[in-house]
Amino acid sequence: MSHSTIHPKLAHLTSEQIDTLIQAYYAKTKVSDLIRLFNIDCALPQLYKLFPPEISSELCPNCESVMVLPRISQGGYRNEYKNGLHCSHCQHRKTRACACSYCSKTNKQQKKIPSIQPQAPSRTTHHSLKAADLSLEQAVSLLSLMQCYGPARIKNGMKFRLSNGSKMPFAPSGGYGEDLLSRLIEAGLLKISGQAHTKSIALSNNKMAITFNAQWSLPDTVSSELIQDIEARVIECNWPTPWYEQVSDLALDIALAECREFYDYCAAKRMFPEADEHSVTAMLRNQLEDFSTGQCFRIIQSCAQYASDFMVKQTATPRQAADYMIGACQRWADKARAENWVVTAFRRNFHCPRSMVSCTLYDFILKTNDEGIETPIALIQLPNLK
Repeated sequence: MSHSTIHPKLAHLTSEQIDTLIQAYYAKTKVSDLIRLFNIDCALPQLYKLFPPEISSELCPNCESVMVLPRISQGGYRNEYKNGLHCSHCQHRKTRACACSYCSKTNKQQKKIPSIQPQAPSRTTHHSLKAADLSLEQAVSLLSLMQCYGPARIKNGMKFRLSNGSKMPFAPSGGYGEDLLSRLIEAGLLKISGQAHTKSIALSNNKMAITFNAQWSLPDTVSSELIQDIEARVIECNWPTPWYEQVSDLALDIALAECREFYDYCAAKRMFPEADEHSVTAMLRNQLEDFSTGQCFRIIQSCAQYASDFMVKQTATPRQAADYMIGACQRWADKARAENWVVTAFRRNFHCPRSMVSCTLYDFILKTNDEGIETPIALIQLPNLK
């Protein structure tokens, strides 16, 4: 154990004593007894936070430093967004939520997909897809797509039906809906006839618009039987095994898109210019580690007003106010964490309506309705699965 990783409040203990302390703590020994026995000056809930992290054999892909795993509380569970594996030197974290410069650059490179060419005619024989062949994101995207724009032959046979489904946007405004459609195309689950580029695919005014007169259609592999198989798996709580681990990632993506949509709405309402995309995304990801989507709405709304007040009182420019809004959101969240504020969650704004992908995940699959807006991602409960 490196001495540099030892907290000052544990500095009076030897490495062997710290190891013994950690083992006793996770053996569910009473925390008050451990604090007294090892003469540690800290509050009961803070003890585990003093422990040095676990050292992983894995190296950081960015700077090649060792990766470490923070300790968790006795009754806690591992949340990859908050206390997952991360680099001991740089800001990299081993999670899809990582917003470090290395991951941001990698993600941008992966999104640079070449133009989509007309797909070759399907062969007479093809693999019949099952729900188990799809990721959770693909399943949610397909069900949502069918609800909003699907052909009647498939839509009429679906178990998951919403009375207002035709009036609901497919995804939150912004790039998220485009990304979902692009990934369906890449996976061969959606076809475009005629030449088109992924950037030409957009969701506008609650309708799917594909520019350059390109038309979308379903490949032969996406059939009524596939949609019925997905729905049966959900209704019977018999998920494909990979879906269990994919819930948090998908929930984060949806929450991030919803928060970004509301952030952009609040900024545009005050005529602030567009803020730096990376800075806003990193700030929102940080907030979603501990706060629900609705709580983030509350923070964003408050800080948009703070930024507006700042612009008036300090005679600042709209650009300065836009930058101030990002910092205000981060400072608000940090103070709320440090002082254990009870943050009231906001409901959805009329101008940022709930999307079909949100309804599909939370109403149909997780069976929590729109309670997801009030639940932090780390606390999402899975239904009683087989």
